[in-house]
Amino acid sequence: MPEIIVPAFVSVTLGFVVFFLGVFLTRKIAFLGDYNIPEPVSGGLAVAVLTWVFFAVTGRQITFDLEVRDYLLVVFFATIGLNARISDLFRGGRLLVLLLALTLTFMVLQNVIGLVGVSLFGLPAATSVLAGSASLIGGHGTAIAWGPQIEELTGFGAAPEMGVAAATLGLILAAVLGGPTAKRLIGRNDLKAEQMEAPIVGLEFEDKENPDDLINHVSLMRGMLAVHVAI
Repeated sequence: MPEIIVPAFVSVTLGFVVFFLGVFLTRKIAFLGDYNIPEPVSGGLAVAVLTWVFFAVTGRQITFDLEVRDYLLVVFFATIGLNARISDLFRGGRLLVLLLALTLTFMVLQNVIGLVGVSLFGLPAATSVLAGSASLIGGHGTAIAWGPQIEELTGFGAAPEMGVAAATLGLILAAVLGGPTAKRLIGRNDLKAEQMEAPIVGLEFEDKENPDDLINHVSLMRGMLAVHVAI
């Protein structure tokens, strides 16, 4: 049966809807909120299950046009560190050095495991970075950037999809495992966050009697969804 192709603009609009589905699920399901599961992961997993059920029942695949994806990834990675300060690095001290050492160690392990994995399945050795640090440390942006290059080098046609799949799996596992682990460590060590006068993310108006007067990632996405629906 023919697949259902969702146009690029509609795909982006549905992305906002999926985000708010994740916000709803995180607020209503205590487990998701208690263990800090990100809203996009909650909503994305729910939609992934729904599209799989639809395919299993009807035999029709839903394909989303991802033309806008590359641009949005560039915007994300270009702005993710805009508020970073060199002074913050110096304040990190020994803990930051430890974190850097652990990150480098896991990058090596990821690439070793990736190389062993592609060797077992008879895939080109160059694809191992897509099952390793390029996807798991670099994320979707790096996987998408290097996937076509490795496809051209090796002739392995599924290299881009392999990188995106590895990045997605790594992202989901990091969210599902990282949140509960952090909660357990915080509870075991009875850690308390410092009270901030202003929110770390977002801006608050002077009228504090109205809790909706808050500019944060949720209200920003709400505004973007309204614009898309209007268009």
